[in-house]
Amino acid sequence: MVRLTCERSGAHKVPEKKTKHETTGSRKCGFMFMVSGYLSRQTNEWRLNILNGVHNHAMEMTLEGHMLVDTLKEDDKKIVRDLTKSKVFPRNILLNLKSKRQDCMTNIKQVNNDRQQIWKSNRGDKTALQFLTSKLKEHDYVYFSRTQSESTPIEDIFSAHPTSVKLFNNFPTVLVMDSTYKTNMYKMPMFEIVGVTSTDLTYSVGFGFVTHEKEENFVWVLQMMRKLLMSKMNMPKVVMTDRDTTLMNTVANVLPESYAMNCYFHVQKNVKARCILDCKYSLGKNNGKEMKHGDVVKKIMRARKIIVKSPTQELYANALVEFQDVCSDFSIFLTYAKATLDEVKEKIVRAWIDHVLHLGCKTTNRVESAHALVKKYLNNSVGDLGICWEKIHDMLVMQLTAIQTSFGQSCTVLEHRFKTVTLYSGLGGYVSRYALGNISLEEERCRGTLCMDKEICGCVQRTSYGLPCACFIATKIHDDKPILLDEIHDH
Repeated sequence: MVRLTCERSGAHKVPEKKTKHETTGSRKCGFMFMVSGYLSRQTNEWRLNILNGVHNHAMEMTLEGHMLVDTLKEDDKKIVRDLTKSKVFPRNILLNLKSKRQDCMTNIKQVNNDRQQIWKSNRGDKTALQFLTSKLKEHDYVYFSRTQSESTPIEDIFSAHPTSVKLFNNFPTVLVMDSTYKTNMYKMPMFEIVGVTSTDLTYSVGFGFVTHEKEENFVWVLQMMRKLLMSKMNMPKVVMTDRDTTLMNTVANVLPESYAMNCYFHVQKNVKARCILDCKYSLGKNNGKEMKHGDVVKKIMRARKIIVKSPTQELYANALVEFQDVCSDFSIFLTYAKATLDEVKEKIVRAWIDHVLHLGCKTTNRVESAHALVKKYLNNSVGDLGICWEKIHDMLVMQLTAIQTSFGQSCTVLEHRFKTVTLYSGLGGYVSRYALGNISLEEERCRGTLCMDKEICGCVQRTSYGLPCACFIATKIHDDKPILLDEIHDH
């Protein structure tokens, strides 16, 4: 015998414990309607009996929102499973189901519930940490973790993709590092380190999830990063950070061989914020002339920018004098600005950093962009470390594929503009297309004058990018000789 009842039959049972949300409700409304059915042995036919025909609610005109019709069918579950493996968003999965079956009444909640069941079946009875460790071993990641004692949970963990380790050993010249937040349910900051390839693409060296942003945490992560290098002679030449004092001190202690640079944008942002507060005329006038506060700030920041862009120390000194004249009415701000400049001038001013092999990394934009890409894959900040690893691994697969493609194109494709030119005859297939493009731009700069004077040239291309500069190219053109591979930096 089979009894059929409505999903709204019966009465709601009040739970003993208080519900988590005040908006919880129940479909139960005491509906008494019930139908019984049984199979007759004599006629082998089904018969129905109405046990209770009382209705206490109106008939629904549509079926959306009802449990049984919303449930996914087996074919739908297979589609959800396949699309979930392909990293399709739930809303797009639902649209796919609706397009395949016009009478589909499934909603987004059912799709999310099925995705959750798929996720649980894949993980099994493993905890988040056990799942993470098993996946790191399965994909040959290099990883390190630490705890305060054997009885305490893991505090910090650092991991690196095996291909990222190879890239790090081939391209350790410049590192950019920074922390980001809202990536996991434990609210652990994610410390990311990125580098630059010969094709000017960003690669992720490794990811560290730390409990605190204290010096000891940063020291541990950077020490683990150093272990990735096969040779101690292959240390990073330049390390770029923001104005985080703790991180700056850590870099100085753990990577003393590297030249520490600061993000120009972060420094200027701090100075501008202080300028807005301190640089105000009491009556809005200067020498009887009406002065808007915004115009004052712009004038000061323009003078400050000239200081940072000074290519030589002589021009730097002249720009500093002009800056002092502009800020002469604001002694408090001038004292702050000069103190800040004395602290960071060797880390942001062109007169100093143009002599450092920074490969064009003057800000932390590369790591900030890497953060944005990771969060695009994470999609939310409520996943555990196992889920974070899965999404980061997907991101790394795409990132490394793009990098390998750029390497292949540089080895096999030589642009037509370089094929018949003596200057580039020995570089095709050995130097990246990005580097050839930079050399070409420098060639255009020098062909107008064929200047061979190093003071006029500045040699920034040589010192900051490891590529032939204008005066060197002018000599090659004059002698009708090609650029040799030994005359280009190994990076």
